[in-house]
Amino acid sequence: MKTLLAFLLIVTPTPLVAQRRDFDRDRDDAQTRILKRWVGAKVNGLPLWLDFFGDSMLVVSDNVRNYPVDYALTPRNLIIYGDTALSHMLYHVFHRFHDSTEAFVPTFQFRLRYRFSLEKLLIDDEDMVTITMTEQNSLARPIEARWIADLPDSTQMELFLSRSGEASHRIRPGGSRVFGKWERRSRDIEFDWTPDSLEVSDSTLIWTGLFDAQGQQIVLGSIGSGTSVTIFRRIIR
Repeated sequence: MKTLLAFLLIVTPTPLVAQRRDFDRDRDDAQTRILKRWVGAKVNGLPLWLDFFGDSMLVVSDNVRNYPVDYALTPRNLIIYGDTALSHMLYHVFHRFHDSTEAFVPTFQFRLRYRFSLEKLLIDDEDMVTITMTEQNSLARPIEARWIADLPDSTQMELFLSRSGEASHRIRPGGSRVFGKWERRSRDIEFDWTPDSLEVSDSTLIWTGLFDAQGQQIVLGSIGSGTSVTIFRRIIR
């Protein structure tokens, strides 16, 4: 009998253990659901996008300002970490009432309440105003960013894309910048480089490839001597 009781004590989880297990499961489920691009509007009517990538997210406010930050999830709270240089800007993103003359104390993090309802992401800002966000197709994610690819010779190539359609790339470390244009049509992407800015004569003037929206990668064919497929990964910071 004593042996049976001891066995039951071992295999039966305590309320605290069971509660912790449920907490971890709910957090993991939320993490899976939130790894998308969400679009909504702030209370002033200006657009707001939240792009979640692993443990980093990109806050795009007013379709202009991009704030890369870290985040953590609990089943009920979205905790956003930003350095003090970003905290004032993030304050304006997630707060309704703020006087420009009001004293502002930089903070390292914001804790926001969130929940999912009818395929929407609802975020309560620190003024208890709910921001309703809708999932956006991953192809809608902008690719104007910094990208890095590992090359066969153990160097890296850094690729910059701007909103204006300008592009540049360089070999790391120490390479000179090459300038050109980029154009995207849905998944297809093409780069056209300026001949005068090429470092070597056998570099390819036209690069073509695909934007992998789910993996957040740009996959290109040959971009020069010794390359076949080159994969660029997005760099948030």
